[in-house]
Amino acid sequence: MGYASGAKKLWEIIDDIAAGLIASAGGYWTDGDVTWTTTDKTGNNARRCLHYVNGAEELYVALEQINQTSGINYYYTGSQWYYGKGLRIVLSATWDGVGHTYPASNQSTLIPFENYQAGGVSTDMATLLVTYYLWIESNGFVLMGKPEPTATPQQQSFFTVLERNSSKEYSDGYTNFYCLSVLNVYGGGQGSTMYDGQDGVTSINRSRLILRPFSYQYPDTATRLGAVTPTGNGISFVPTPTYYAFKSSGDGKAYYVKPIVHNLSGQVTPIFQAELWFPWSESVGLIDGDVVAVEGFTTKFLCKALDSPDSTARLLFAIKYVA
Repeated sequence: MGYASGAKKLWEIIDDIAAGLIASAGGYWTDGDVTWTTTDKTGNNARRCLHYVNGAEELYVALEQINQTSGINYYYTGSQWYYGKGLRIVLSATWDGVGHTYPASNQSTLIPFENYQAGGVSTDMATLLVTYYLWIESNGFVLMGKPEPTATPQQQSFFTVLERNSSKEYSDGYTNFYCLSVLNVYGGGQGSTMYDGQDGVTSINRSRLILRPFSYQYPDTATRLGAVTPTGNGISFVPTPTYYAFKSSGDGKAYYVKPIVHNLSGQVTPIFQAELWFPWSESVGLIDGDVVAVEGFTTKFLCKALDSPDSTARLLFAIKYVA
């Protein structure tokens, strides 16, 4: 539990997340299905299931390494498929203990950081190294990653967070969790193009930005959406005044606004704020590797800027670094 970084295979990172959550304070997290392990790295078999219980609040979290032959065909342009391998996150209120899988009623997102058109993805996720930055605590985890270069020509860096906030603005009948996932090229964040199914792609194979169990998941239209960012689509990134976190040239301090999570895919139903991360802007004082300390607290955040082997587009997020 806490902060970790380095280079590991995705299945190793999945195991680290599972172990960290289970070991975290409060005893809220347990192994949701002991048959889900990372022993078999073929297909989509390297996976873990976590079970969260806190009073009446209950959630199952499935983390799957997608490594099936050629990858999942998650989007159709009308003339060719987009294929992806990477991480799939599935959230559900129940679990099939007999079939050992999540129920048909779930929320999910595919994070295809190994991505290619037409011919599919040849990368073997069992051996692919990912440079990663990870924070784990009882309220969830936040992960940034960049894969090592491979023959796949459309590799992406990624950001994903699963977070619980106990301080709701009002009682809504839903869980206290949300999940946000962003890719630097084809992932709907910070100016990139979002792809969401189309032409009969099943729900479980779609790439989504935001999961808010169990109010909504976005996008969910099964169409090519074009350039989409999380702003205005369930999470507000409030600029201060025209950009995200920045370092003042006057007092040398960093200023930022915690992202606001909403209960609908718009900006009119705020429910709580994110505590594990925030976006930041380049060319306004902050740089990759800067550490932002919160005045009056021990909490610190690490600013990371991740491009990918095939793109100079950068993901700019600060993740929790010290509690």
